[in-house]
Amino acid sequence: MKKSIVCLISVLILALTVVGCSSQPAQKPTETAKQEDPYPTRQIELVVPAGPGGLTDLTARAVADYASKKWNQPVLVVNKPGAGNVTGLQYGLLQGKPDGYTVMADNIASSVLMVAGMTNPPIKLEDRIFVSKFVENPMCFSVAADSPYKDMKELVEWIKQNPEKLTHTSLSKTSMNALTAAELCNAIGVDYTKTQPILVKSGSEGITMIAGGHAILGDQSVQETYPLATGGKLRVLAVASKERSPLFPDVPTCQELGIDIDVTWYGGISLPKNTPDSIVKKWDAIIAEMSKDPEFIAKMKEIHANISYLNTTDYNNSINEQVEHYTKLFESIGVRQ
Repeated sequence: MKKSIVCLISVLILALTVVGCSSQPAQKPTETAKQEDPYPTRQIELVVPAGPGGLTDLTARAVADYASKKWNQPVLVVNKPGAGNVTGLQYGLLQGKPDGYTVMADNIASSVLMVAGMTNPPIKLEDRIFVSKFVENPMCFSVAADSPYKDMKELVEWIKQNPEKLTHTSLSKTSMNALTAAELCNAIGVDYTKTQPILVKSGSEGITMIAGGHAILGDQSVQETYPLATGGKLRVLAVASKERSPLFPDVPTCQELGIDIDVTWYGGISLPKNTPDSIVKKWDAIIAEMSKDPEFIAKMKEIHANISYLNTTDYNNSINEQVEHYTKLFESIGVRQ
């Protein structure tokens, strides 16, 4: 009798063990499938809110090429210029689905400066997810090659005495060029509102005006300035960042000259709000990997772009800090709309 009871208990324990074991695998495949949801499985659009040929476009094409090879899926660059970046931003962030197949090539002008320069911007920070930064280029100050100002010190002394005579080019009242000139004026104790900004349609038009002597101060990025500087048409006086530019290794920074400013153009990747976190992480991971890839580094050097990676958390912190700083700056010079 005892043997029968023992045998019965053993059979019950074995049965329960089998049932318990068989119930676990039924959950694991579901969880794994959810975690490893395949992406991408089709073509991705990388939207550039500007025309072809600029630094945002060129760096976006380098990213698209790298991601296409890595993921074995086409990444198509789509240029959507117009309305001061708004056309492209609306297409990529508001009209695009939050599924990872519409991605934005974002930059400081289309994000931070738009929000800092407008009380009610058409595209807000919360309309997108800032994934990661991967490129930056400092702004710099230049004059025509035959300008009487031989160095930054001479130019600064003249500006202090003649702020109302200072002409400089700008794409808008709150563009990177305007920001750079305003930061310089603040740093040297000059009222920016007394200067004479000249509105231009493109960065190339602005830098050509400087080279031709039609405006005094060039305040473009080092990448925009480089061709005419190496061609002997411009004299670069200072780089507006903490470190010297590899394009102009002999040109001092403003910090070295006692001018406390740090103004840098940068670009990164954004996604429409509500994009799944798993897709955000995949883009951040590929940008981080890409930033260390020798072939990508070489390609960026060819287009005179400086690689500078920030992960999602650090990128968002940086953007929020800059929005606060530049909002105050634009308000102080009366250009915030």
